[in-house]
Amino acid sequence: MTTRFPHLRAAVLQHPWAIMPDRLEAIAEVIERRVEGVRLSADEIAGIKGNREPNGVVALVDSDALQPATADARAESGGAGGPSVIAVISVFGIIAQHARQVDDISGPGGTSTERVLSSFRSAMNDPTVKAIVLNIDSPGGNVNGVQVLADEIFNSRGQKPVVAQVNSLAASAAYWIACACDEIVVTPGGQVGSIGVYSLHRDVSKAAEMEGFKFTFISAGKYKVEGNQFEPLNDESSKAIQDQIDAYYSDFTTAVARGRGVELAEVVGGFGQGRTEKDKKAVKAGMADRVATMDDTLRKLAAAKKPTGPKAETINEPRVDVDLEVPPGQAETDKTAEPADEVSKTEAEALASQAAADRDAFRRRRHAARARGA
Repeated sequence: MTTRFPHLRAAVLQHPWAIMPDRLEAIAEVIERRVEGVRLSADEIAGIKGNREPNGVVALVDSDALQPATADARAESGGAGGPSVIAVISVFGIIAQHARQVDDISGPGGTSTERVLSSFRSAMNDPTVKAIVLNIDSPGGNVNGVQVLADEIFNSRGQKPVVAQVNSLAASAAYWIACACDEIVVTPGGQVGSIGVYSLHRDVSKAAEMEGFKFTFISAGKYKVEGNQFEPLNDESSKAIQDQIDAYYSDFTTAVARGRGVELAEVVGGFGQGRTEKDKKAVKAGMADRVATMDDTLRKLAAAKKPTGPKAETINEPRVDVDLEVPPGQAETDKTAEPADEVSKTEAEALASQAAADRDAFRRRRHAARARGA
């Protein structure tokens, strides 16, 4: 355990993280060893970070190639000229906010929420894309940027089906993102959860003293150097750090409850309490919707009917049609003759709000049914 560059480890560990603890320790170790002149091989880094192809970018899958090439099948899925592409966005490895934090640093082993957000917007605005799949295999990462990404995904519900395919881990920040999707599908053997936030204070004052070092801070601002690692953590500093962690945890659990359509207490007390849950157990607990492979998910989306109406129906949930009433005395033809571009923004927002409410009610009923059968 090095004490030559303790500030580097502190910079990594003391920031709030939504990540599995063993992965964060591995990251800190890599940084320490790099500063000491020890450079890991590409294979060693891949073993720690999960090195894969560049992440967060869109890969387009032709849905017509995933189902029988018959006229009936094409008509069922929307027909020629309609949306026929499934956008797959990879969310692999450690999650960070900015692309530069994960690019060209020991290989493309992480995912930027900034890049995923850009890819998600592009896919959502692309008329040829009929559905979006987040292909997730991540232990989580930095909390920064996660809430913004998750909120945008959640607020886009109803426009196109958005599925989180856990392939094979969605932990911490990755699960936060997954819960914003319409559906969470876990590959057989996969795991979800690890709902929690933490940071770590490392007191190196004794070790520094033994090596003949004494650190004196000269600062302005009452709390500017509180929580530094060259002195024991006092009660006031500990409480300040805990308050920050609690605030992030509240954001996390509230987002999970919103996305899964359950009460906050169910998330805090029943969604693993910081542990991950495996495939079928996760589905039974309401943390995921079903167990299936990526191929199964793509085929199901490919076979789905073309989205209709002002909002696309979501996979695995019934579409709710809301008919606008015609005032007494007004001819039916008058209603149908009204140009589409004259439909008021208020009516569109009402439709979206009603659809969101119905989806939440559907999730609550489904969760209650699972609880009764437990």
